[in-house]
Amino acid sequence: MVDGNAFLGAMDRKAKFLAPAARVTVASNQELASWLLDPLARWAHAAYGEQIFEDAARGYARYCMGVAKAQQVYEQAGKYTPEALPEITSEVYEDEGYMVPYMWAAILIYPFWPSMIHHLALYRDGFVKALAPNAKVVEIAAGHGVMGLMAAEERPDISVEGIDISPPAVAVANRILKASGHAGRVTFRVKNALDIEQEGSRGQYQGIIAAMLAEHLEDPRPLFRAICHLLAEDGIVFFSTAIESAQRDHVYEFNQESEPLKMAEDAGLRVTRLVSDASAPPVGARFLPRATAMILRRR
Repeated sequence: MVDGNAFLGAMDRKAKFLAPAARVTVASNQELASWLLDPLARWAHAAYGEQIFEDAARGYARYCMGVAKAQQVYEQAGKYTPEALPEITSEVYEDEGYMVPYMWAAILIYPFWPSMIHHLALYRDGFVKALAPNAKVVEIAAGHGVMGLMAAEERPDISVEGIDISPPAVAVANRILKASGHAGRVTFRVKNALDIEQEGSRGQYQGIIAAMLAEHLEDPRPLFRAICHLLAEDGIVFFSTAIESAQRDHVYEFNQESEPLKMAEDAGLRVTRLVSDASAPPVGARFLPRATAMILRRR
């Protein structure tokens, strides 16, 4: 049976310079990494065939090189230097050639990066397992859809709606969904995340996922207001974002963990758990790239 080792084997062949570090992170967190990688490998193989593992490894290598380049530019400029939003939309989110490899990398960073593995633990143990029985969940900016699908895999009683602005990303999500066997309880569609408040009634979701989205927005405050509007009184939120971590489509620059926390509180939310982990910066770097994740509830 295909399992998560298929991704690591492809890394050895197609991303040799990155494979050792990925293997160390996986080996140090075997049970948690397998929780994600094993079902993902089965779904990916069923949806795309054997070639998908090498395609994913190449996409991961391309992504990591792009991150390193963007961080170098950030160090030199002293601030984020994103492309203009129309170009980000047309050349990133709507470009299948860019988005499909990006989507595979965006999920593989969870078990492969030391700065992301604790996000995965918080997501599984602090969010998915803590959802109310029969919870209705929305994933905002679902991308590849794997976070929502993993929630459905772990919790057969819940339903998940995923939305994303990128048609290629939603196409990937729906293809994996079909292979996952969860099509009866999970849906994905193309939609702007910030439009969801306009059509939804207050408090209709017991769970909200907003993972690594806020840094892609010109102003994340409307996102927090939408989350608070849509969250049920007893609901919970998994929220995460990048701190001092540049990419070509990272628009809003957070420099301190207190900044997204304060935005959440100002919108009417309360932070109940928080993790923040850093990558190892080059010697003499001004910025410390890190990733922060929170569990939020209504105040």
